[in-house]
Parts: sequence; structure tokens; C-alpha cells
Amino acid sequence: MTTFDSLKNFKNFGKELREARESQGHNLAILAAQCDLSVVLLTAIEKGDISLFTRSQLNLPQAIRLYAKALNIDITHNKQIVSLVEDDIYIPEFLKKK
Repeated sequence: MTTFDSLKNFKNFGKELREARESQGHNLAILAAQCDLSVVLLTAIEKGDISLFTRSQLNLPQAIRLYAKALNIDITHNKQIVSLVEDDIYIPEFLKKK
């Protein structure tokens, strides 16, 4: 899978989380407090923006797990997201050895 495909998949997953949050009627600020994440980080996940996580104490897989759990979302249907969360380390495709 190319880097572009990986990012596109993550953006689609973020959109899925946002739609789930909105359909469940959750307020972003309240949900952020429940997840112990900032609104900025939740918004970054929803937009598929990983850049904030390179500067954050919290890693991307942890944040995804917390957010999905708060929304009662089963992430096991998305193999790439599961791989990311299980590895607990995010390494962009272009940095991985081939």
C-alpha cells in the first residue's frame, strides 16, 4: 500500500469517526474530556491529520483507541487501522523498509 493510500484510508476512518460522533449527538468538547484528549487532537483524528501526533506526548494509536472506544466503534473491520493500533507505533509507509 502506498503512502497516499495509507493517508487516504486514515482520512476515511477519521471521517467515519466524525460521522459516528455526530450521529450519536456527542459534543466534541465533552467527548474530548471523556477521552482525556484535547479537542484539537480529536479534530485532527477526524480530519485524518497525523502531523499533530508527531509533536504530542500521546501517540496516534492510543488516541485512536480512546476515541473509538468512547464512541463504541469496533475498529476491527479496518485492517490498516487495526495494524496501526496493535503495533502501537505509527510509521508512515514511506519510512518502512521494503
